[in-house]
Amino acid sequence: MSSPDPSITSEPAGLPAAISGTLPIRFRNFVARQLELIFVVVLITTVTAVFWLVPYYKIAFLNLFYMPVLLAAYFLGRRRAVLGATFCILLVALFALRGPSWFVASGTKVFGYDVDTMVLIATWGGFLILTSAAIGSLQEKLNRGFVEIRQLYEDLKQSRVAEEMKEKVEKTLFATMDPIVAKLAIQGKLRYEKREISIMFTDLTDFTPYSDQNRPDVVLEELNRFLGEIEPVVETFRGHIDKFMGDGVMIEYGAPIDYERHALLAVLAGLKMQEKVDGLKLPWRLRVGISTGNAVVGMIGARRQSYSALGDTVNVAKRLEEICEPQKVYVDNATFREVEPFVEASKVRQQGLSRKEDRALLEFLTHLEEEMGKTGEDPKALLEMGKLHFQLHDATQAIQCFERALALEPNSPEIKLAYADAVLKKDDYEKIQLKGKLRRISVYEINGVKDRWRDPTVIPPPVQEKYLSAEKLIDVRDEVVLAVEALDGSVGHGRVAALLSYALGDRLRLNEDLKQQTLLAGYLQNIGKEAVPHHILNRPSSLTEHESGLVNKYVAESVASLRRMGFNNPTLLEIVAHHQEKWDGTGKPDGLKGDKIPIGSRITAVAADYSALTAWRPYREAWDPRLALSELKKGVEKGRYDPQVVSSLTELFSQTT
Repeated sequence: MSSPDPSITSEPAGLPAAISGTLPIRFRNFVARQLELIFVVVLITTVTAVFWLVPYYKIAFLNLFYMPVLLAAYFLGRRRAVLGATFCILLVALFALRGPSWFVASGTKVFGYDVDTMVLIATWGGFLILTSAAIGSLQEKLNRGFVEIRQLYEDLKQSRVAEEMKEKVEKTLFATMDPIVAKLAIQGKLRYEKREISIMFTDLTDFTPYSDQNRPDVVLEELNRFLGEIEPVVETFRGHIDKFMGDGVMIEYGAPIDYERHALLAVLAGLKMQEKVDGLKLPWRLRVGISTGNAVVGMIGARRQSYSALGDTVNVAKRLEEICEPQKVYVDNATFREVEPFVEASKVRQQGLSRKEDRALLEFLTHLEEEMGKTGEDPKALLEMGKLHFQLHDATQAIQCFERALALEPNSPEIKLAYADAVLKKDDYEKIQLKGKLRRISVYEINGVKDRWRDPTVIPPPVQEKYLSAEKLIDVRDEVVLAVEALDGSVGHGRVAALLSYALGDRLRLNEDLKQQTLLAGYLQNIGKEAVPHHILNRPSSLTEHESGLVNKYVAESVASLRRMGFNNPTLLEIVAHHQEKWDGTGKPDGLKGDKIPIGSRITAVAADYSALTAWRPYREAWDPRLALSELKKGVEKGRYDPQVVSSLTELFSQTT
């Protein structure tokens, strides 16, 4: 047998058990459906019984009519309550006309009827209608409010369900693809396009033999440990992990977000990955290949889609990774041109000899250089050195040696012949033939980031040596600052500004704690620039008022970022918050003037501007240090800098011991 319908068999909630057991369900449903009819029948029966059976003082029973009318207003609404009240009034009036003697009243008779009784009934009737209308209107408002609240509740419940579903979908997407790609995909902002980006491929050496010789759980645990270290690096430097290919990874920089300095972001990420892997002591070593150029990017796939890149740039990056030596980062010529001002690099040459033979030639080359350093330049020694470089397939260095030899002995046929041979074979020796490429390409090995503090044209050597140890006081992962500096091509700025701030603080005899806070402020005060649109940071032309306002907001964002990073020292936050104030009170954010500006802020402002002026930027060349100091002195005259701080910087650089 089929189970009964719950809507028929179940008992209404809240009904007493005794009544629930005695009232049939169908009878109660009938009563609910016929409530209006029952109300009218009961009302007619009651009125008739009262006025027919009670012989005297029927007027006293008129107050009883308020109860059924109020119940009608509550259950049936305003319109039916007013109709019910009108029906009651007409019924009472009929009884009054039928038997005037039934009502106790005295007064003047009109057409044989008691006027006082009719006035009383009319008054009573008016109040009855007003009461029914008022209660009915109130009840209808309450009902509408209840319906609206219930509808709102249902909407909220649906919205909550939809929000929960959305969160689950987003959580699933974020776990399976890059969060930025997932967000853009949800918003429908991803499109197919061709743009210049940088592609990185990474791979682990000797992974296949290791995976064959060890249990799967051990292999996966080690592999996930490696991926757990490089994924945050990719995220920090704004990369998009395209796909995992076993122990290899494909990453795009400059897509889907179009960062202008994508090549620099990719190279810095590659260097940091190598540092991470070196510290993990894994059984493998890492190879990194990076290529820059045009590629087609977008969602690829029919049913199962992923954001990826296609084109020759992808192929070149993969080939570079394949020829890359372990623990190295190889880049193509396009990438090198973009990052040349910021990194130390060497050209990769075709390997003509074994490593053992290379070492022997290099040792002999070093010996010749030392001998020539003692005796002075000699054409025969230079010719021999050029030949050694040529044997090592370093044609550029060979040509330079031959040119120096020709300058000393211009008519030597042997030197001329060696020079011509080196020029002819330069491309063959210094460009790499990649698999699948018709033409050779130049390949560079990235050795590290340039140390601007060690540049004698920027910082005098005595100052370098004296304050270099202060770097140990900066307890911040350098990739946090490098990733922000890469956005506008200011790599190394924070380090120079920090150490120079510490040196100025020492010269101005600040206490050690204040010097350390000034050091940290100089290093971190530009970290808020990550909140500024990157296309504005790299703008070669002047900015609009609105764009300048966006740039100026980086100061407040720097303070907020420091708080999020756990830096809560009031002195540090105060220095960062006011490093854009000016000596004459026209700066921001508070227009502080003179000594009211924190001394640390006055120091970091000078140190940071000197560092910025003497650095190469994508939109201008670096300034000569003497011109930079001259510009700072002009800034003193214009009321921008503290004269004492600029004077201390000049004295610091003029010292020789």
